Amino acid sequence: MADIAPPACDAAVLARAEEFAVQAGALALRGFRSGDLATQRKADGTVVTAYDKAVERLLREGIAACFPDDGVLGEEEAEVPGTSGRRWILDPIDGTAPYSRGIVTWGVLVACEDRHGPLLGIAACPWAGESGETVSAGRGLGCQAGGQPAEVSERASLEGALLVTSGIEWWPTGSFERVTGAGVKVRTWGNVYGLVLATTGRVDAFFDAAVQPWDIAPAPTLVTEAGGCFATLDGSGSLHSGSALLCGEPLLEPLLALLRG
Repeated sequence: MADIAPPACDAAVLARAEEFAVQAGALALRGFRSGDLATQRKADGTVVTAYDKAVERLLREGIAACFPDDGVLGEEEAEVPGTSGRRWILDPIDGTAPYSRGIVTWGVLVACEDRHGPLLGIAACPWAGESGETVSAGRGLGCQAGGQPAEVSERASLEGALLVTSGIEWWPTGSFERVTGAGVKVRTWGNVYGLVLATTGRVDAFFDAAVQPWDIAPAPTLVTEAGGCFATLDGSGSLHSGSALLCGEPLLEPLLALLRG
């Protein structure tokens, strides 16, 4: 018996999620490169600002108003359980370290999952151009960037392929040498911007070896709806695995082999 495809995302829910992300990006942009942006260190040593907290609060309030029965998991506040079978996953400012230093790789990540798995994903870079750059996807609805269909790179050769990452210090021992030895060019254009570049085909792959669920939650929907693949080093495909690889199908197994050793 053929597998039954899960139901497509409701286009109205995706549109509302895009509104949330754009509004959140506009709020975050107010603090970007401001002269009085104060930072603190959380218990895990990562950087946080008042804008991280304010942006997540804005997102949570929007979700609570429109979808009161949905659960929410975010980086800055405690998880809120839901009863609808849907859960939103939020990273209010993914890339707070570059954000706090005035560097443009940060953005807002909004995702939602349901009983069938990843439902929608949005990556918004409000600093990119006059109106920012937002890539969004809903299950069964395709991936869109600026109102146009987005597609991953279909490059098949490792030699000359361009892979972006948020940082190489967390990569498995020897993996950077194996990847670059195969002719892959590695650049640290990571965080939200790495997801955007990979899902729009401007780079051939995106890999991070140390991620939390909210860092990567939109990725499965974004990349698969753009015609590509989402994978983890442990093979689980879970947001909780701690790693994420996005690329076109031709590069998937060759890159996994190099990264895993």
